Amino acid sequence: MSFAIIRMQKFKAPDVKGMQIHNYREKESHTNPDIDQDKTGLNYDLLNDREIEFSEVIQREIDERYKGQKAIRKDAVRLCEFVVTSDRDFFDKLSPQDEKRFFEESLSFLQERYGKENMLYSIVHKDEKTPHMHVGMVPITDDGKLAAKQFFGKKTELQQLQTKFHEHVTKKGFNLERGVSSDRKHIETQRLKALTAKEQVKVLENELKQKQEEKQVLNKSIKDTSTRLSELKKSLDKVPNFDDLQIKTKKGLFRSETVEMPSRDFENIKVLAQGSESLREENKLYKSHNLDLMGENANLKQQLAIVEKDREKFKRERDELRKENQKLSKKLGRTEMLLNTIHEFYKKAEERHRYVFENVMGRAKHAINKVLDPFKGDELFSKKDLSKYEKQGFEQSIRDSGGIVRNSSKDNEKDFGPEM
Repeated sequence: MSFAIIRMQKFKAPDVKGMQIHNYREKESHTNPDIDQDKTGLNYDLLNDREIEFSEVIQREIDERYKGQKAIRKDAVRLCEFVVTSDRDFFDKLSPQDEKRFFEESLSFLQERYGKENMLYSIVHKDEKTPHMHVGMVPITDDGKLAAKQFFGKKTELQQLQTKFHEHVTKKGFNLERGVSSDRKHIETQRLKALTAKEQVKVLENELKQKQEEKQVLNKSIKDTSTRLSELKKSLDKVPNFDDLQIKTKKGLFRSETVEMPSRDFENIKVLAQGSESLREENKLYKSHNLDLMGENANLKQQLAIVEKDREKFKRERDELRKENQKLSKKLGRTEMLLNTIHEFYKKAEERHRYVFENVMGRAKHAINKVLDPFKGDELFSKKDLSKYEKQGFEQSIRDSGGIVRNSSKDNEKDFGPEM
């Protein structure tokens, strides 16, 4: 029997982008080998006709509906995501229409339980081994607070979520058993978080690489500027000193004071002015770009360090879960061996008891026929002889079944019973 599986996990602001990348397949994943890129086009969203920016939509919902007096904490949970699925066998038995109806009914259940207005996306992935749906929720309460704790703070809530979800899909005609709750963190959830962290690292590494390339371009521009400055300096060296310029001033009766100089000197002054302006603009551009790149570079390195730290944490959790899984696999193996042994024991016991019963009944029938059939020519058995014969037959059956027959020292009669 297949199980109705529903899980929930919380994400803070730095994790939201990673979930968007994973859900929309924005980057080619090198960390999840289960993704078949040829089938990615089959994925769909039940709530949106086109892709959305998770962070922008979440912020818009907060801006419009948040009524809290205090500023929202930076480490507040901004996104709660549900994963709805079952096993491969369940989906293989469904038609495409029923599969979509299963996800639609699951979304309807979540909307009714946690608020239709809180649901941001409902993305169905069909490009992995088992179809599943990611449903994103912004945890805003009816009184306008961003408080995931009010929705999922009680431990019993997630248990009730499993029960109520199972009841809902069963009523809608899907033959599933209730998912098993566990106090331990779900392995798949940890795997998803680890993949998300890896995707974030990949994105930040790409952005950092892009900024480094921009920095190289800027360095080349600086080098080119230095070359032009050197050439300009050489040309300026050929321009005579200002004191050597031949300048004459004239002041007429009906005009303002003017300056006269040879055209060659005027051209030299133009070269000086153009060079000065060019140097001023390139210097401003260089400073602006350099400051921007330095700020972005520092910010990216800081984000990368945070995500790297999270990734290391997920690696440790993954290793612990693998060890725990190995222990559980060993216990499961021993349990299966024990169950097989018990099964074989009862199977042999059933066969042995059936053999004893058939043997006793056969001997009894044979003895009775001999007593009652007058055509066989045998003498009729007395009750004592018949009793003796039946006792011998039962005794032989006990031996055939693996039991023993013991002589009683009290009355010299034989004691029957299975061997203990």
